[in-house]
Amino acid sequence: MKQKILLITALVLMLTYGCKTEQIDTDLLKNKEVAVVYHKLNPADIDAILSDNFIGRNEKSRHTWNRDDHRTYLSNGDFKVDTIFSQVAEGDWVATRFARKFILNGDTVMFEAMHFKRFENGKIAEIWEYGDTQQ
Repeated sequence: MKQKILLITALVLMLTYGCKTEQIDTDLLKNKEVAVVYHKLNPADIDAILSDNFIGRNEKSRHTWNRDDHRTYLSNGDFKVDTIFSQVAEGDWVATRFARKFILNGDTVMFEAMHFKRFENGKIAEIWEYGDTQQ
């Protein structure tokens, strides 16, 4: 009888742990998918992917931006395209290594950068941006 109780307890624990692991994996995949949508640079996606209290930060200039600033940046009509090289997700964070190509004062500019995106409830709440702007 004791063995049956131990066996049932072990099975319940394994199933519980397995379900939690599956949920974590699902959340990580969803967060990575949202990060990919972010890098499509479509202003129409902003409300769906950025939280109301979103803040972005750039390490070099200490520049910060919010959701409306981001919408303005994406809507200014200038050509911009991101190419994602790799993404890694853990917990509430997704790290994305990418290149951004855009037009600045008539010149084509390209730089590589890393974004560390923190998620809340399936939306990006914070971005830390680290870029190679030494051209």
